[in-house]
Amino acid sequence: MVIKSIQTNYHSYLSGIKGDIDPIIKTMRNQNGERWRGKAWKGPVKTVSGYFKQAKLLKGISWTTLPIIGPIAAGVTAGNYAQWPLWIGIFAALALMIIIYYLLVQAYIHKMAAIGQPEFHVEAFKAKRPREYEQVWAPFVKKDDFTFEGLYNLVNAVFSQHDQDPSSVAYVVAYSQSQHDFMQTSIAELKTTITEQEAAIATLQDELVESDSAVYTLTKVLKAITENQYRYVNDALAFTDLDFISGFSLYRQEGNTLKLMMDKGTTGKKRDLDLGSDQDFAAVAAAKDMMGQAYSNNPYPGRHVVAFRMDMLEEETWVWCFHFDDDDERALSLILDNDIIESRQIRRVIHAFCLTIQKRMLSQKEVDLDAGAQ
Repeated sequence: MVIKSIQTNYHSYLSGIKGDIDPIIKTMRNQNGERWRGKAWKGPVKTVSGYFKQAKLLKGISWTTLPIIGPIAAGVTAGNYAQWPLWIGIFAALALMIIIYYLLVQAYIHKMAAIGQPEFHVEAFKAKRPREYEQVWAPFVKKDDFTFEGLYNLVNAVFSQHDQDPSSVAYVVAYSQSQHDFMQTSIAELKTTITEQEAAIATLQDELVESDSAVYTLTKVLKAITENQYRYVNDALAFTDLDFISGFSLYRQEGNTLKLMMDKGTTGKKRDLDLGSDQDFAAVAAAKDMMGQAYSNNPYPGRHVVAFRMDMLEEETWVWCFHFDDDDERALSLILDNDIIESRQIRRVIHAFCLTIQKRMLSQKEVDLDAGAQ
């Protein structure tokens, strides 16, 4: 396809112009350096000779015998110029002839400077149109071994070679085209690879952001756990310190009722729950699950409650409920999504603290009983 295009656009074009351009270049080379002004002054002689031939044809006519021209010429001669000296007439005639011949020479020079005219001469062309000559024709005149005919024959010979000949243009063009196609394919594959790598980098960046957020959240949880351990050692740990995950409510089961022991970060609507009638509450479902699985519900749009059962000392049963909103990403990741740490481990931490507080409550109760007995 490429070779066919070259043959159509260039090879055929050379065939068309070689017959027009080569003769002009040959003439320029032959005339290059010749003197041209003498030819310019001699050139109009043929034209003037033609005028004289016409004059000889008119010589036999007696102008004065013509009905109209004769009387006018005779009257003018007799009336206006009869008194002038003869030398003035001769001088005027010579001056008029010189002026006319000069104008003829200028017209002839104009023809000499026009490509394609029979009178053309390259030196006149240089003198009258030097810029065009230097920019267009001078390179061809100086290279005396170059012709468009030779260029055409060379191109014709090259394109006539077999396509499999490594020295032929057809072979070179075909090889170049194959390399071009290979490079285009390689570039497309590289672009695809770059796009995939960019997507992978973007994913890694998102994961790094998530990891940073997870580490920050986990660090806060560990800090809160450490502080609560210190508060326990200092006999200051209370249920209110267990809100490091989210707001909460805490129930203790007494028969068929869940008695509210404590709440923080909730709406504050305090009431006990009946295990028989309050079936829609997550706390009720969790209390009935002996395996301690988590249960959730949405008391109103945008709000979550996640409850789980805790088997406590003295064979008591407690139910812990996390309360948080949809936009609380920290609570969602720790309690529902298992993103940072398994949510079951979070529930175990809460269970452990509740056992610790309950144990202290039971010890204090025994102390109070002993004091009352005394």
